[in-house]
Amino acid sequence: MYSIRLCMSLVLMICSCNETMGCTWMRTQPKSLSMFKSFISKSITVLQEKDDGEPLISLPNKLYRQFDDLKADDQIVFISRTLKAIMHLYSSGKYESTLETERIDTFIHYLSRQTMELDQCIKAMNPTLSKSVKRANKKMNSHFKFLKNYLKGEEFNGKAWIEIKRVVLAHLRRIVLT
Repeated sequence: MYSIRLCMSLVLMICSCNETMGCTWMRTQPKSLSMFKSFISKSITVLQEKDDGEPLISLPNKLYRQFDDLKADDQIVFISRTLKAIMHLYSSGKYESTLETERIDTFIHYLSRQTMELDQCIKAMNPTLSKSVKRANKKMNSHFKFLKNYLKGEEFNGKAWIEIKRVVLAHLRRIVLT
């Protein structure tokens, strides 16, 4: 009798702990970076060069202003989908040098780790997305489709990749600010 109660108590405790620990990836300790911000910083470092200028293609700043007003659950979904769109943008593999390919592979590795962890958070939270979040995600997808078409139009040349890199860096920096 007591063993059944003990087992049931343990099962309930484990289930409740699992639910509350679902998003440790995003949590921070005082005066320390979360794992998410740590990996975003690594992604920026891998992609960044000394002479990075401002992108000529503008960011969807209106979306990011809306993003600032979203609930934490919705922000996590938005970040995850944005990072997946960045990964999709770099998935063509049409780079000019093998050195660049190695850097991009490292960058994609960091992004895939982040999206995997964020997706686990999303799964644990099981959020219901509002219409504004769905609309924002759709607009962000359109922005990345424009970037992909820009690359194709420029025939994946070095200048186009530099511009894409600048835009992606601006996106990552904007995500870190939140």
